[in-house]
Amino acid sequence: MTRTSGGSAPLTEAAEVAIREGIISGRYAPGARLRERELSEELGVSRLPVREALRNLRHDGFIMTSAHRGATVRTMSPSGVDELFDLRIRLEPFAAERAARQHSEGHVHAGLAAAMEATAEATETGSLDHIMTANADFHAQVVEAAGHELLSELMAPILSRSRWLFALTAFRDPHLEFQAHHEIYAAVSTGNARLARLTMAAHIEAGRGPSLLAVGSDTAEE
Repeated sequence: MTRTSGGSAPLTEAAEVAIREGIISGRYAPGARLRERELSEELGVSRLPVREALRNLRHDGFIMTSAHRGATVRTMSPSGVDELFDLRIRLEPFAAERAARQHSEGHVHAGLAAAMEATAEATETGSLDHIMTANADFHAQVVEAAGHELLSELMAPILSRSRWLFALTAFRDPHLEFQAHHEIYAAVSTGNARLARLTMAAHIEAGRGPSLLAVGSDTAEE
């Protein structure tokens, strides 16, 4: 499915961001119906950009549509989480490895250093919202630091769903998360491509079990 665009693109993007943030924050709970009329009134826009936003969010895996119920917030399943991690563990280590190579060749991505600093500050303050946002941005900046346009496009919906999952696993120790991110950042910023790849892979795999527990998998401890 192709993401929609057109003359209402700015309004569509604003509606999409608002609805996606509502899903991630839990304001729109899993299984909740998303009615165009109610959303247009809530967001102060016409129904067309809301309709386009819902189509885009369906493309990104945040909602489901059916003939009888219309649009509803997707319930994240154990199999869906497993599939998400299967893709992340193949793509993000490649991103980290390429980011390290880019750094060693003089292509320093300032956004990654800023994301690392924001992660440190959020961890120190202990704000769960800030920690979730900073951690999600760190992963996004690693992808950007890779300097690979197609990878960035492929990772966009994966990173969005990962951020949604981060909100469900807020019980994880933020200091351990910070330590893992610091190790990845150190490998990237010293140009150690192999270490960056392996460290990112280990970090992602470490999150699979807790994430499966968060969505109620009986196999999370296997």
